[in-house]
Amino acid sequence: MGWNTNQEKSNHDPTLPFKEAARGERLQRVMASGGIASRRKCEEMIESGEVKVNGIVINFLPAWIDPKTDRITIADRKLNLHADNVYVMYYKPRGIVCTMVDPEGRPCIGDIVKHPTGTRIFPIGRLDMDSQGLLLLTNDNMLANELTHPKHKVSKTYEVTVRGKITNETLVKLQKGIYLADAHTKHDTTMKGQRATIKDIEIVRHDRDRTLLKITLTGGRNRQIRRMLAIVGHPVKRLRRTHVGPVALKGLRPGQWRDLTAKEFNALEHSVRRT
Repeated sequence: MGWNTNQEKSNHDPTLPFKEAARGERLQRVMASGGIASRRKCEEMIESGEVKVNGIVINFLPAWIDPKTDRITIADRKLNLHADNVYVMYYKPRGIVCTMVDPEGRPCIGDIVKHPTGTRIFPIGRLDMDSQGLLLLTNDNMLANELTHPKHKVSKTYEVTVRGKITNETLVKLQKGIYLADAHTKHDTTMKGQRATIKDIEIVRHDRDRTLLKITLTGGRNRQIRRMLAIVGHPVKRLRRTHVGPVALKGLRPGQWRDLTAKEFNALEHSVRRT
């Protein structure tokens, strides 16, 4: 009798196979890898009943699927689990938030950069809202992680206009590095924080009451350039990123974007995957 009851449950509950971990991978992870949204957002989509697997609504977690055989649809649109990788160069203007969606409703990258393939892409690293310049976007999680991992020391170069004329003495101080407090140190007067360093800095020109600098970082802390220059008494008036590794910002005006060329992609990949 018990076997028959279980058999009846199986026959009447088509979701049971998706509750078995042996089936394969977690549904939200497969969705996120397929470029739909962040894993947390995918979980919300599942629980709200927007996701079907093989035509069956899956609105519970954990849910398990076989990416090789199962067909995922979201709002009745099929998810392409094998989308080609996309690599985009974007000239971010000032005033744009460096996210694909902004819960506060501010203008963000996702409002502007919509790839014709429909693939969900995301920014590699960030530029603060008041900064502008080169930003790379992709759906390639592996390359994005390699480009942002400190061990690869991928350089980023900026044109920075600051208030006042910077002296050689100040330049030396910046080159030696400056202690910046972080969230865990700024309220503790016994701690100086960690020294923020600059790979290279040079004066491009002096212009009346301002100085144009070329600054190169490897790694980088939150708003590092702005904070360092504020400490030495030269607030940033304009900051524009011109290079990420071997890739230079070119061929675009603020607000425009394009796919990377094969040459640009190969150089970028080689910068982190060189043997």
